[in-house]
Amino acid sequence: MKKRMDPFEQKLFQMADQEKMILPDTLYENAEHIFDHLSKHPFAFRMNWKRALILAAALTALCSATVMAAVSAVQQRMEAMNEQEIEDYFVQIYASRLGADHYSRPLTDREQTRMEELRQSYEQSALFPEKALTMISSAETYNGKGIAFSKDSSTFFLPEQDMSDEELLQIIDFRRRRDYSLQAMKEKIAAEEAAFPEDAIRQEAASAGSDSAARETVIPYTGDLEIQKIAAGQQDLFLMGKNAVHRMAAGSGDSELFFDDFDTDTFVSALYEDQKGTVYLALNEQTEDTGGITIAGRPYRPSLWTLNADGAVTEKTDLSALPLDGNDQVSIVRSMVVDEQGYIYVRAAGVDHALLIVLDSQGNYVKSITSDAYTSHDMGGLCVGRDGRIYTQIQTGSQMGIATIDLQKGTLDEVYPNIVPEGTVMLDVIAPGADSDLIFWGYDGIFTYHPGDAEADCVLPAYEAPFAWENAPRCALSDGRLVFADCTEYRTEGEDVFRIPEHVCFYYLSGTR
Repeated sequence: MKKRMDPFEQKLFQMADQEKMILPDTLYENAEHIFDHLSKHPFAFRMNWKRALILAAALTALCSATVMAAVSAVQQRMEAMNEQEIEDYFVQIYASRLGADHYSRPLTDREQTRMEELRQSYEQSALFPEKALTMISSAETYNGKGIAFSKDSSTFFLPEQDMSDEELLQIIDFRRRRDYSLQAMKEKIAAEEAAFPEDAIRQEAASAGSDSAARETVIPYTGDLEIQKIAAGQQDLFLMGKNAVHRMAAGSGDSELFFDDFDTDTFVSALYEDQKGTVYLALNEQTEDTGGITIAGRPYRPSLWTLNADGAVTEKTDLSALPLDGNDQVSIVRSMVVDEQGYIYVRAAGVDHALLIVLDSQGNYVKSITSDAYTSHDMGGLCVGRDGRIYTQIQTGSQMGIATIDLQKGTLDEVYPNIVPEGTVMLDVIAPGADSDLIFWGYDGIFTYHPGDAEADCVLPAYEAPFAWENAPRCALSDGRLVFADCTEYRTEGEDVFRIPEHVCFYYLSGTR
């Protein structure tokens, strides 16, 4: 008796027929061959082997044809853009003050899930939005309805409620068009079919920055150091470059040499000046000893040097030799502070079993600060508060906060968890604020905070920053201002990247709204 197909099987063959798929003769021959070998299998199947193989092939061919059709539709959609549209997207990328996209609020779990599902539908099923994404000139022009994109800050402004599928598709389509335009313009410029739109980029950038420039203090750098890091002293700024540390008065544009007596190529990764004028340098010295760490393919030894106020070295500590737990070994010190008793609190990459390590004034290991409930990122901030306590960044999953340290117990003391929106990316500068107890810098913006408050206040979202937010070296002055060294031109030397001094400007932000 002939076995009837179930509705699902019927539908698949009907779809294959509608797509006008012609399965090759070899498919049936291969099916017969496989059937001869597998028909004696002891397990019984509802669908006979031959029909199952042919059905699988039909389904594969159907999916392949559908996906290929969608890919073709997406490509046609991209190629339908005219030359002006492509150049506009290209100019927007190069004129933006920030080097990555931002959202005005974190995406909800549902939005993240739907975004991925719709991205697949866009690429594989040619599901396109009905309208184009709205473009706005600044945050002030967003009316709170729908979604919009601010070109100068690369920020998607989102409604308070979950976005619709249409709104999510608009974001997906915008990014796809922008990526295509970037590649298309690069190919045209390389083939000399188009000129690099330098004038358009300069005009767009000048227009975007005109509103925010008046709110900040901007000072061009007139010194000659290729700056890699900056740090705040008690009164001045310290600028760190390869084999040199400069000192510069806050508000000045010129710097003068403070210290350069290094024996080998050396990078200073962190600096702290205490109230007595003692300067602590965390550095990586190039060495022939392979027992240290490797940076850009070369071996380095992490060290801590102590200098007096005149710049003379008084102590040297080999940080790679500290007796730490497990496989922990200091590689690069990210931040450090010194309390009133002279204890040095160090946060470093390579230290996984502790939040911080503590040394005495001679560089001897004292103890590690640990927690069973919280972790910290090696880029997390660290500071001495106005109350004399040590504050550190802490986190659980994607939720971030701060805590004070109990040195005697080697643990956290008072904990203020979840004080910034969930998903906030890092708090890598923590410092006393101007009109608040604390101020934070993070990749999502500047926050101020009073310990005990339920949450911190975002006083400057990243998308409102007047410079390339993520790439600028930064620090916090003792008066509560944040300072950033923005650079618009770089040079490379092998794997090393250096900021060209004449293209550096210092931005002073008050930290108040």
